[in-house]
This record gives sequence, C-alpha cells and structure tokens, in this order.
Amino acid sequence: MSAGAATIYDESVSGDLDAIGSTIVDLASGSNTILGSIPATGSATDTDRIRFTQVPGLIIDSIQLSFTGAWDTANIGQSLNSALFNNQANLFDDNFRSVTGGGPGNPPTISAAFFDSFGPETGPLAQDVDGAIWDFQLSAGVVYPAANWVLTINTSDKPVDPPPNVVPLPAGLPLMLAGLGAFAWLRRRKG
Repeated sequence: MSAGAATIYDESVSGDLDAIGSTIVDLASGSNTILGSIPATGSATDTDRIRFTQVPGLIIDSIQLSFTGAWDTANIGQSLNSALFNNQANLFDDNFRSVTGGGPGNPPTISAAFFDSFGPETGPLAQDVDGAIWDFQLSAGVVYPAANWVLTINTSDKPVDPPPNVVPLPAGLPLMLAGLGAFAWLRRRKG
C-alpha cells in the first residue's frame, strides 16, 4: 500500500465480501485500496467479490493485487482464483487468473494487463470510460494460512481540453463591414 492511499473498503471493518458482488464502492482520484482476507480453507471455501465504479473524470492507471503475511507453498500449497473485468465488454484481464506460487514468505503480486487475449472476444479493457463498473473476484482453492490481500487501484484525472481560441465577433465585424462597403462602392461606380 502506497503512502497517501485511501482505503475505500476494508473487509475486517466494513463486513465480509460476498460471492455475488453486492458491495459497490466509488473510486476517488489517486490511490484507492481495498483490503480483504480469504480464510484458511477447511470444510468451507470463501469468495470475495467487490465492484468499484469509475466516477466521471477518472482514468484507471493501474490495478495491482498483492498479498500480505505468510504464503506457504512448500508444505501445503496456496491456490486461489482471481478475475478482473468491467462492464464495457465481455473481457477479462489476462493477468487475473489462477494465483499460485511465490514461494514461502514470498507471496505473488499481480498487475493488471488491461488486455484479454483469451476466448471468443479479445481486446483491451477500457480504462477511461465514465461510469464503468469494475468487478474483482478472489476465490479460495487451497489456502493455508489465511490469505490477506490488498487491491490497489491508481487513478488520475482525465486531462481537460482547453477551450478553443475563438476570434471575438467585434474583431471580425469591421472587416466584414469594410468588405460590404467595398462591394457597394464598386456597384455604385459601375451603375
């Protein structure tokens, strides 16, 4: 988590994230973090799903999933499934798939590619659409110990186009009147 990051949702404070994505939060300009945890698997599995809205005027610069705490692949193994997509097309980010590895004490970090190269529909995930709803999901496979995770979404403001340089009408009015006067003078001279 970077300095100055705003936590827009913390599962330990605001409540458990469900598997259907009923939690929706708005992004702010800057660094946004979402904190969650997948408990150690035993008889039950857990899925954390959250949707976040890209408010007007923002561009998604980066999305990164990281894990904190122990990551035990040597003794029992860690295996989670992740997905990231938005409502602009039927596209899923290439890098958010199965999460494994990293080695003991070295949990993996995943950065969004913003591109889908699998399946019948491929292409870039739109990063600059006002009102886009992004959907992130993390599902337990084999997890021991619990997998605490941080999703960091960095945004910036869309550049504002400067207003076009408009020649004020009063500056063009004398030229137009001079031209009309010249036509009238020429017509009078011929006639």
